[in-house]
Amino acid sequence: MSRLATAIRQRSDGYRLVLPALMLLYVSIFTGMAWRLHAGMRTHKADLGQIDQAIWNSSRGRFVEMTDNGYLATRMSDHVEPILALISPIYWFWNDTRAILLLQALFVAAGAWLLYELTLALFDKSIPPNERDYVWRREPLRALSRPIGLALAAAYLLAPQLQSALLTEFHAAPLAAPLILWALLSIERRRLAQFAAAALLLAAVKEEMALAAAGLGVWAMIRFKIEDLRLKIGQRASREGTLPIFNLQSLIIPAFVTIAALVWFYLATFVIVPAHAAEVYGVAESGYFQRYGALGNSPAEMVRSIFTQPGLVRQIAVEPARVNYTLRLLMAFGFLSLLGPELLLIGLPLFLANLLSAYPAQYYGEFHYSAPLIAYAGAAAALGASRIWRMLARRTEGSSAAFQHLPAARTGTMAAVSLFTNARTALRPLLAAALCIWILSWAGVGYLRYGRGPLGGRYDPTPVTAHHRLLARFVDQIPPDAAVTATAAVHPHVSHRRYVYQFPTGLDATAPLLGNAEWALLDVTANTDMAPGDLYAQVQAMLAGEWGVVDAADGFLLLHKGAPQKSIPREFYDFARTEAPSAASDGPLRVSNVRVEDWPRWRQSRVSVTWTAGAEYDPATDAPGLEIRTPSGEVIYSSAQLTPPALLWYPAEEWQPGEEITVTTLPLTLPRDWGVVTVMGEGEELAGAYGRGEDGEIGEIREIEEIGETGAPMAFVGGGQGISLRGAIVERDYAPGDPVDVRLWWEGDAWPVGMTVFVHLRGPNGEQVQADGLPRYFGAYDADAALARDGIAPDWRQLPLPASAAAGTQWSVVVGLYDEATGERAALADGAGNEATIGRITVARPRTPDQACALNPAACASQ
Repeated sequence: MSRLATAIRQRSDGYRLVLPALMLLYVSIFTGMAWRLHAGMRTHKADLGQIDQAIWNSSRGRFVEMTDNGYLATRMSDHVEPILALISPIYWFWNDTRAILLLQALFVAAGAWLLYELTLALFDKSIPPNERDYVWRREPLRALSRPIGLALAAAYLLAPQLQSALLTEFHAAPLAAPLILWALLSIERRRLAQFAAAALLLAAVKEEMALAAAGLGVWAMIRFKIEDLRLKIGQRASREGTLPIFNLQSLIIPAFVTIAALVWFYLATFVIVPAHAAEVYGVAESGYFQRYGALGNSPAEMVRSIFTQPGLVRQIAVEPARVNYTLRLLMAFGFLSLLGPELLLIGLPLFLANLLSAYPAQYYGEFHYSAPLIAYAGAAAALGASRIWRMLARRTEGSSAAFQHLPAARTGTMAAVSLFTNARTALRPLLAAALCIWILSWAGVGYLRYGRGPLGGRYDPTPVTAHHRLLARFVDQIPPDAAVTATAAVHPHVSHRRYVYQFPTGLDATAPLLGNAEWALLDVTANTDMAPGDLYAQVQAMLAGEWGVVDAADGFLLLHKGAPQKSIPREFYDFARTEAPSAASDGPLRVSNVRVEDWPRWRQSRVSVTWTAGAEYDPATDAPGLEIRTPSGEVIYSSAQLTPPALLWYPAEEWQPGEEITVTTLPLTLPRDWGVVTVMGEGEELAGAYGRGEDGEIGEIREIEEIGETGAPMAFVGGGQGISLRGAIVERDYAPGDPVDVRLWWEGDAWPVGMTVFVHLRGPNGEQVQADGLPRYFGAYDADAALARDGIAPDWRQLPLPASAAAGTQWSVVVGLYDEATGERAALADGAGNEATIGRITVARPRTPDQACALNPAACASQ
C-alpha cells in the first residue's frame, strides 16, 4: 500500500486522536505526582539521588559514575544500565532532577501507542496474506479492531504496576516496557532494523533485560517462519507466483540479536558487576542473588533448584501474596493474556525472578520491578484478543442472500433468509464492543482497587509544605561544583555534582580519588537514616572543629568548612518553636494541640504535640515528655528512650515563657489503636486516642463512646456495693495472633472496695487467655475518681488470640469481678452466676500480608 494511502487511512483514524490525549493526561498526572514526591522530600539517596548522579555524570562524560558509601564508584557495582548514559543528554537541555522523572513518564506512556499499533497489526493477520492490501478487507476489520486496540492501550495506562513504577523515584526498568512493545510491533511489521534497535536498546536497560532481548530474538525467528509459511500457503491457494519459503535475513538478524543479548547478559552479570562490586562491597558478585537464598545463591543453583526441587518452587509460588501478584498482572488486561501464552513464556524469566524472590517488593507489584511484565501481558492480551476474533469471526461470516438462486417464495420467506445471513455479520460490532467492555471493566476494577492516580485505591498524593519549599533557599547557596554531604532526603536535591555523599559520609575521604565534602546540607526534621542523637552529636563535633554555619532555618542547616560562625541562628529552631498567639499564662506548662501526620500507604505516623510554656514554667519540675501506648497501657514509644529532634536541638531547659514548642516524633509504625500520653513532671495526661479504620485512615477515638448497642447493663454485687457493666467486642475480623479488642464501661458512684476485674478469652477446647486488673484506658488510672466525677469508667482490654487458633472456631469473652485478697468472685445481681459473657468471635482465616506488612513486620499489627 502506498504511503499516501497509509497517511490518508491514519488521518481517518479518530482513535489516533483520542489515544494521544489519554497519554498526555497520563503523563501530566503521574509526572506531577512524581514531582510532588520529590518536592515533598519523599525521594532519597537510594535510589533517585544515586541514579540521578550517575546520569548527570554521564552527561558530563563520566560514564554512570557516582559516589557510593565513600567510594568513587559507578552504577555498575549494582547494575549494568548503559541506557542511563543514552538518556543523559536530557541534562544538556534541562539541568534538573525532574527531567528524568518526566522522561520516565514519557517512556512509559509511549507504550500505550505501541500497544495500540501492535493490536491493529495482530488483528490484520486474521486476513489472508494475499488480501491484506485490499481496502475492502482491511478497513471493515480496522473499524472494529481500533476500539479494541484503544481499550488495550487504556488498560495499559490504567495498570497499577506501571503507575507504581513511576512513583518509585527513578529506575531503568520502566524504560523497558515501551522497548519490548516496539520490538514486538517491529516483528509483526517485519521491520528488521527497528526490531534490532529495539532489542539492543532493551538489553542496554539492565543486565536481566538482556534475557528479555534474547527471548524476543527467538520469538522473531519463530514468528517470521510462521508468517512465511502462511504466505506460501496463501499463494498456493490463489495459484499465484510464489516467493521463497525462507528469508535468510529473517533468520540472521534475530539470531544475531539473540546471541548478542545472551553474551551481553553473561558479561554484564558475571564479569562487569562482580569486577565493580568487589571494590565497593568486598564481594565479587552481584548482591541481588542473595534474594533467592531458598533456591540457591547463584543463577546456576537457582535454575537447578527449579528442576530438582519442584516442591519447594511450588511451595513458594502458591503463597497467597504471590498468587495475588500473578492474578493482578493478568487482571490488568482482563485475563486475555492467557490466550497468548507464547508471549507470556518469553517473559517468564523476568516473571520468575520476581515471583520467587524473597524480597517482597518484587512480588507485590508496587515498585518498579513489574513494569516490563505489563508490556508482555499487554502484548499477550492483544494476541489473545486477535485469536478470539479470528475464531468467532469465522462463525459470524455471512453475505447477502442471493435470491436468484432461491426457489420462488413469498416476500416474507426471502426477508427471513436475508435476515439470517446478515445477522451473523451484524454480530461482529457486538463482539468488538463486548471485548472492549470486558477489557475496560477489568482494568477499571484493578485501578479502583490498586491504582495510584486520582480515584485509585492506592492514591497517595504527597503533601508539599512551606518547610519543603524552603529547601531551594539553601541549595542555591552551594557552588555547583562543590563537594556536598547531605541527609538522605536532601541528597537527590543536590546530586548534580561529581562528589555528593549521604551525611556523615564524605567528611573524611576514604579513597585518594575522592574530594572531601566542603559543604553539608542537613534537614533534621526529615529522614536522615541516622538516630537523631547521632546526627546532633556529629554536628556539634563539626562546629567544634573547622566547620561553621552559613544559613539555618526551620530545621535546615547549611554548614561550610571554614565558615566563621559557630552558633546556630535562632531561626533554625522555628521547626520546633513559635511565639504563642497571646501573652504567657500564669500556669507552668500545658498541652495546646496534638496532631497526627499519617502516611497510609506504609502506615507510618508522625505525632506532634504542642506545649505552651506559661509564666511559671520551671524545666526542673515540669520537664515535658511524650509516650504512645496501646489501649491496655503498654508503652510502644517514649521520648525518654528515643528523643525527638525538637527536644535535642531545643531542649526543655531553653524553653521560654510565652513560647509554643512543637515536638514531633520520627515516623512511627504503630498498632491499629493507640493513645498519646503527655508527661509533665510527675503527672501524665491522655492527650488523645486514635485508631486506624477499615479505610486505612486514622481517626480520633472518644473516651466515652456511644454505648447504646451493648445491651442492658449487667450489675455485679461485691465489696459491699454494686456496679454495672456494659461491654462489647470491637467488630472486625480477628485472625490468629490478633489482639481481640474488648471495650468495657463501668457505671456507678464508686469502685467496689478491694475488687478487681478479670477478662477471659475462652476457646472451644478450654483454651484461655486472660487480662486481669483494675480498669485501664491507655494506661492505669483512678477508676474510683472517674466514677465519682463522670459516673462511668472506660476500660479497654486487648487479649491476644493464640496463633494456634483454628479458623472457623468460636471464642467467647467473659468478664467479672473478684476480691484481690480472697479470690472470691462478685455475683451478678440477677443471680445468673458470677461472670458475664460479653460476646463471641469466629476466628477468621489468616490474612495475606499487604506490602507494608511484608516489608515491615511492625506494620502487620495495623493491617
